[in-house]
Amino acid sequence: MAEVETGLKVYLKFILKDRAALASLIVIAFLVGVTAYVSTWPGSVAFNYLNNLKYWSSLYPTDAAPSWMVYLEPAAYTPTLYLSPSSVKLYYSAGGVYIYELTYSFKWPSLKAPTDVGFSFSGNATISQILIVWRKPSGSEVNMSVTVGSATSSFDLIGVERALLSYIYERTGTTPTVVTTDVLAKALFNRLSSSGIGPAERGTYTVTVYLVTQGPERLSQAEIRVLGNAYGYMGTDYYGRPIFLGILLGLPNALEMGLLASLLGVLIGVLVGGYSGYLGGRADSFINWFSMVILALPALPFLVALGLWLRSSLSLWVEVLLITFLSWPFYAIIARSSAQSIRTSAFVEADRLLGIPSYRTFFTHFIPRLTPFTVAYTVLGIPGVILLVQSLAFIGIAPPNLVTWGYILDQAYANNAALNGWWWWILFPGLMIVVVAMPFVIVGFAIERAAFGGR
Repeated sequence: MAEVETGLKVYLKFILKDRAALASLIVIAFLVGVTAYVSTWPGSVAFNYLNNLKYWSSLYPTDAAPSWMVYLEPAAYTPTLYLSPSSVKLYYSAGGVYIYELTYSFKWPSLKAPTDVGFSFSGNATISQILIVWRKPSGSEVNMSVTVGSATSSFDLIGVERALLSYIYERTGTTPTVVTTDVLAKALFNRLSSSGIGPAERGTYTVTVYLVTQGPERLSQAEIRVLGNAYGYMGTDYYGRPIFLGILLGLPNALEMGLLASLLGVLIGVLVGGYSGYLGGRADSFINWFSMVILALPALPFLVALGLWLRSSLSLWVEVLLITFLSWPFYAIIARSSAQSIRTSAFVEADRLLGIPSYRTFFTHFIPRLTPFTVAYTVLGIPGVILLVQSLAFIGIAPPNLVTWGYILDQAYANNAALNGWWWWILFPGLMIVVVAMPFVIVGFAIERAAFGGR
């Protein structure tokens, strides 16, 4: 059997000549970098994502499409904005009364008004009153005021309902029969005239807020939330959780489980199958029979049954070991075949004549020649493990407090995302599985060609 030059330098050289493999290697490096960044996040982020559902709905809109949909369909989607003041200055002070002027500015790209607008102010001093001057791109102004009497104030458009209804009546001559935040938002964004309510005005809006306080104010929060039906790069789910956040939280788990299960499965398979093929005889026959028995087990039903049985104690490592238990026989059978061909080599016979122990011969001559096989199949095994882990999570078999893309798809199915048209909830987790799996397949095939002398 002709010897093939192997080693990390040889693999890299081969990959650098293959444009697809090189691009895939860059993608893998990027994914590893993102994984390292996400791994620095506190564990409370993942815990809240899975368990504290009310937390997200208080921060983000629910069932929101990706924010870039606003530019594709401006008549159907509205962005979600979180505005901070561009300037804060003392407007007036006398006799213990202070008035602060806060200025906000934002651009509105949609032809539709948002679903609501929220205002949140808090600081060290008691806020007596809040005056809001809302200027549209056309120059028209809407004036609102709220009496507070505390250091903290948070309200939405219902809190200034009277002022907005008066403005609508002044402009259109009619009053809405049903009052909701969606209707009130039209007073702040849409063109109003005697002929009715037109589309939202696109352009730059300016909001000036005057805070009347009893004493000097040090603001800890001064935010205006414009709540639309689009948010973030990938939208939100039924509970207001950003899909992009779930994608990031699931990446480290996918790569870690994929690498661990694939590496353990290949290593065990190479050691057991390779040594079995080297020994031959009854030991080889028994190990081969045992490998075939395990390989014949239906993997997914077997893992589902074990996962349900171990659900209370299921962890990342337990799931990795279960997958390893089912995967190593495949690699053992291939390694056994390679070891049988190596066993007939002259250097192996020489070791036997010299009385060198079999284990020493195995690690000296067999393992180096099985290393290319180990590297190639470890990389090629990662996508299969990732797909299997996500499939198990989709049917509810996953360690608790572990975010996976399969879990996100399971939640989408449970909340009828497809029927409700929330395509982003399904598309991005499914696409991510493919995006992560494909680079490993391409690089794995490149390493395989390099390791076994392919061109």
